[in-house]
Amino acid sequence: MIKFFRKIRQKTLTENKFSKYLLYAIGEIVLVVIGILIALQLNNAKENWHREKLRQELLIELRSSMMQDTVTLNREKNDLKSAYINALLLKRVIKEDLPYTEALDSSLAIIQWVSSTKADYKIYDRLLAIGMDIINDKDLSNEIVHYYEDSKTLEKTGEDAIKLLKERIYPNYFISYRPSKAVPDDFETLKNSNEFKIALDYSSRSSFRLIGRSVHRKNLATEILKILDTKITTDKHLLNKEPYLRTAKKDSIDIAKEYDNLKAITNE
Repeated sequence: MIKFFRKIRQKTLTENKFSKYLLYAIGEIVLVVIGILIALQLNNAKENWHREKLRQELLIELRSSMMQDTVTLNREKNDLKSAYINALLLKRVIKEDLPYTEALDSSLAIIQWVSSTKADYKIYDRLLAIGMDIINDKDLSNEIVHYYEDSKTLEKTGEDAIKLLKERIYPNYFISYRPSKAVPDDFETLKNSNEFKIALDYSSRSSFRLIGRSVHRKNLATEILKILDTKITTDKHLLNKEPYLRTAKKDSIDIAKEYDNLKAITNE
C-alpha cells in the first residue's frame, strides 16, 4: 500500500500537479494514523483479555477459599456454643455446690474452645498486592475487605480465657488434660479457686460474643459467594449491590435465633 502511494506521489510531482500530490500525501497520513489506531485497539483488546482472564482466576480462587471458610465457620460456631454452655454449666455447679462427677471432665476441657478461626488470607493478600480494582465492582470489593478485616479484629478474642486455663488452671489444678477431657486433682479446691471462676467468666463472655460474630461472618461469606457465582458465570451487573445490608438483616434473625437456642438449652 505504501509502495503504491509512493509511485503516485512521484508521478504527481513529475507532472507538477501539486494539489493532487497534497491530497495523496494526506491520504498516506490518514492511512498511517488508521494503522496506528488499529494496532492500539488490538493491543488494548489483548491487555483487556489478559486482565479479564486474571480477574476470573482470582474470583474462582476467592470463591474456593470462602467456601472452605464457611465449612470452618460452621464448626467454629458449634465449638463456641459448646464452650458457652459448658462454662455456664460449671458456674451452676459452683453456685449450687454440686459434687464432682466424671461427666464434668469433658466440660472442664471444652470451656477453652473460645477462639475465632482465622480466615484464609492468601487470596486476600494477593488481591491487595494486585489491587482491589481488579474485581471491577466497588461494592463487592468493599464487602471482601470487610469480611477479611473483620476476621483480623477477632483473632485475639478469647485469648485471656485460653491463656489463663492453659498456663494457670490446667497445670495447677488438674491431673491430666486433653482438648476433650480434663481430670481435676481436687475438684473442691478447683471450685473455690478465684482464678478458675475468672476463667469461667472469660470463657462464657468471649464465647457468647464470638457466636454472634461467627454467624455474621458466615452470613457475609454466603452473600459474597452468591455474588461471586454471578460474576464468574455471567459477569452481569447485580440488581442489588448492597450485600452488607442484606447480611445485616439476616444477622438480626440468625443471631437472635442462636441466642434463643442457647437460652433454651441453659435453662433446661
